[in-house]
Amino acid sequence: MKKYRYILFTSGRGPAECSMAVHGIQRKFKKELDRYEIEYSIVKQSLGQVYNSMDTIVFKVEDNKILDSWLGTIQWICKSPIRKFHKRKNWYLKCCEVKLPVDEKKKDDDFIVQTYKASGPGGQHRNKVETAVRIIHKSTGIIVTASKSRSKLQNLKIAHLKMAENLKDRNRALEMKYNFSEWENKIEIERGKPVKVFYSEKFIEL
Repeated sequence: MKKYRYILFTSGRGPAECSMAVHGIQRKFKKELDRYEIEYSIVKQSLGQVYNSMDTIVFKVEDNKILDSWLGTIQWICKSPIRKFHKRKNWYLKCCEVKLPVDEKKKDDDFIVQTYKASGPGGQHRNKVETAVRIIHKSTGIIVTASKSRSKLQNLKIAHLKMAENLKDRNRALEMKYNFSEWENKIEIERGKPVKVFYSEKFIEL
C-alpha cells in the first residue's frame, strides 16, 4: 500500500510578499512532483490578500525521498512586486511535514474477521455453510459484510474492498476537518540557512 505524507507551505505571519513567495514556490514544487511522476493532491489552500499570493497550502504527497529536500526555510530573493520603494529583497516561507491523525496502513491485528451463515435466497446449501463474511475494524468500529457469493474466499475479498473504501472515506473526512491553523500558529520561520533559494519573479532556483 502506498504511503503518503502531508506537506505544508506557509508564509507564517510574514508580509504579503511572503504569501507571494508561497504561491510561486508551491508551483515549482508541483512541477517537480510532476517531473518525477509523484502522486499528489491538494488538501487545503488559503489565498493571500494580494494577486498571486497564498498564505498556506497543504499537499498530500506519495512518499518519496525528494520531499525531504524541501523541508525547512525557503528563501525568495526579489524586490517587492507590490511596494515599489521597499528596500527589503529577502522573503521567507516555511515548508514542513504535518502529521495528521490518519492511519492508512492496514494492520492485521486491527481487524476481526468473522464468518456466518448467509440468510435469504440461495437454497439449503447457503443456509448450512458459513460463507458470509463480516469484518470489524477495531480502531474505528467500522463494520462491513459480504454474503452474495457462495464462496467464502470471494466474500472475503469483497469485504476487504468495502473496508478499504470505508477507511479512505474516513481519512478524507479527517483531512477536511483537521485544523491546520494550529500548526501555522506554532511555526516560526528562521531567516538563516534556507534549504532552497529562489530569485526573481520567475522563481528561478539557485
